Amino acid sequence: MLNNLRFFIIFLSITTHLSAMADKEALWRNYKESFIQKDGRVIDYKNSDITHTEGIGYTLYFAQYFNDKKTFSLIYTWYKNNIKKNSAHLPGWKWGKSVDGEWKMLDMNSASDANLWIAYALFLMDKKEENDSYRKEAYTLLENIKKYQIKNIASQTYLLPAENGFINKDILVLNPSYMLFEIFQNIQYFDKDALWKKLIKSSCYLLKKARFSKLALNPDWIQVNLKKNSFALDKKKTLFSYDAIRIPLNIMRSSLSKTQKRELLEPYINYVSMMKEFSLGSVDLDLGKIFLYDLSYGHLAIYSKIAKEYNLGLKNLDTELTQRMKKEHENYYAYSLYLFTVI
Repeated sequence: MLNNLRFFIIFLSITTHLSAMADKEALWRNYKESFIQKDGRVIDYKNSDITHTEGIGYTLYFAQYFNDKKTFSLIYTWYKNNIKKNSAHLPGWKWGKSVDGEWKMLDMNSASDANLWIAYALFLMDKKEENDSYRKEAYTLLENIKKYQIKNIASQTYLLPAENGFINKDILVLNPSYMLFEIFQNIQYFDKDALWKKLIKSSCYLLKKARFSKLALNPDWIQVNLKKNSFALDKKKTLFSYDAIRIPLNIMRSSLSKTQKRELLEPYINYVSMMKEFSLGSVDLDLGKIFLYDLSYGHLAIYSKIAKEYNLGLKNLDTELTQRMKKEHENYYAYSLYLFTVI
């Protein structure tokens, strides 16, 4: 009963925001009540109740944004006490319940985007309260990200999804949604390495070259042929979907020039422009097939943000967004994407 009441309150808060720009602090309070335990563990309920470093990174960023030092400290303490580091001195990405019933690390490979969000949030909070522990952890993470997860290959600079398993001879597998321009640009305040400018340039190049189908959208995953310097779909992962929806969000949240943003966003603006009667979902970029109603309200929030920023109209997106929220009370990922669109 209490859970139902809590999620009804969340729904009212978010839908009020859609019509009257409700207090962002209320959205953050509801986020905390929904996904952060009292001990600081961030839970992904729709993913077997695991805790992953993406959730930790996102939530640390939100906490520092709202200057919520208590929650930030709780999450950080849980992270330090429970998330183990691998041989590259990077945090394993997945913690949860094992087949033998024990709660522990389940995967020690390390997600580079999550690591960047954690480091970035730690730098920002340290700037507010001068915490040596935060600053030390941020620099340690950053040095190991640069050492193990960023590669200079064939005149380009790439962020690997993780330190292991994404380079096979001449083929490099990348996730375009990890092109975090906001962080690449702002991290230079804390780390003066020219690597970040190279990464921004290469990321823009990648997003422009790795466009597929007549819609010219970026996929969740791509393959880079290092010998030919060419980009191809990963035949097992040919969708613009769950991951790739973050690409336009990353671009809009960046401080790239207006011209650069428009060029990178053009396929997404065109795609959203097609949604005059109802929203569209994932796209199989190999077959050219568009799926309907298969994405979360977080994806709809990004569509809506594109529509508003480029004067596309499409109020139907907000209507559907409201309806979807009623059915997705425990969707950490959807709420995170939504929150990124309003802060």
